[in-house]
Amino acid sequence: MTAELAVELSDLNGWAMQVGRAGRDAHNIGLYAGNHVTDGNFGAILELITAPYEAMIPSFHEVLATDGDRLDATCSALQAVKEDYRDTDSKVAQDFGIGAAITDDGGAAGFGDTGSTTPAAPSSGGELPEVSFGFIFDKVCDVIEWVGGPDPREYVTRWIVGDMAKAGMHASAWDHASECLKAVEKNLASGAAAIGKTWTGDAATASAAQIDQWVSALGEQAAGMSQAGGHIKDMVSQALDMAQVVVDIVKTVISLVSAALSSAYIPFWGQAKLIKTAKEAITLINNARKVITVFWNALNMVKDGFLMIVHAFGVEKLPAVPTTP
Repeated sequence: MTAELAVELSDLNGWAMQVGRAGRDAHNIGLYAGNHVTDGNFGAILELITAPYEAMIPSFHEVLATDGDRLDATCSALQAVKEDYRDTDSKVAQDFGIGAAITDDGGAAGFGDTGSTTPAAPSSGGELPEVSFGFIFDKVCDVIEWVGGPDPREYVTRWIVGDMAKAGMHASAWDHASECLKAVEKNLASGAAAIGKTWTGDAATASAAQIDQWVSALGEQAAGMSQAGGHIKDMVSQALDMAQVVVDIVKTVISLVSAALSSAYIPFWGQAKLIKTAKEAITLINNARKVITVFWNALNMVKDGFLMIVHAFGVEKLPAVPTTP
C-alpha cells in the first residue's frame, strides 16, 4: 500500500521554481568556469602540472553543464507532478481517500535563495622577478662553463619564466565558483526542508532522496573546486618565493664573477682569481638548482592531487533525471 499523500500545490510550485533556479545557477557557474579556467599553460615554472591540470578542467566543465541540464529537467518533472495533482479529479481522489490532501493556499514560503550564486570577477596573481640580466650575464655564464660548471641559462633561469598572473586568476576563479556552488547546495537543502513540511507520499519520498543526492554531489564538486584553487594558489606562492631566492643567487653570482672579470687582465693573479671565483659561483648555481628541485618535488605532489580530484568527478556520479508522470 502506498504512503498517504499530502501536498500543497503552491509550495510544490515554489520548490520546482527553486530547483529550476539551481539549474540556471549551475549553468552560469559552468559558463564562468569556461570563460576564466581554460588551459593550464602557466609557463616553464609550472610546467610539471600542466598536463594533469588540463586533464582535470574538462571534467569540471562537463559536470557543471550536466548539473544545469539535469536540475532543469528535475524542475520540469516537479512541475509535471504538480500539474498531475492539479488535474486529478477531486471527486475521484476523494473516493480513494486522498482528495482533501491536495490543497492550494496560494502562497509558497521557504523557497527563497539566501546565498549569492553569481561568481565575482577573478583576481590575478603576482609577477615573477626579473630574470633578464643583459650582456654581462652571458659573459658570466661563459666563464662558469669555461671552468666546467653548468650553464645557468639552461639549468636555472630558463625555469624562472611563467605567467603567475594567469595562474592566480585561475585559483581565484576556482574559489569563486566553489563558493557559488556551495550557495546552490545550501539553497537546495533549505528548499528540500521546506517542501518536506507540506508534501508527503511516494513521489515526495523519491524526490527527497534525489535532492539529497544533489546536495551531496554539489558539495563534493564545490570541495573539489576549492581544492583545485588551493593547489594553484599554493603553487603560485611557492613559485614566487622560489624564483626570488634563485634570482637573488644569480645576482650574487653575477656580482662575484663580473668583479673577477674586471681584474682578469692581470697576469696569473687575475686569472687565478677568476677561476677561484667561478668555482665559488658553481657552488651557488648548484644551490639554486637544489632550490628548484625542492620546488619540483612540491609540484609533483600537487600533480598527484589533481589526478585524485579528476578521478572523483564524472557525469556518471550525478543523480539521474527523474521520470515524469
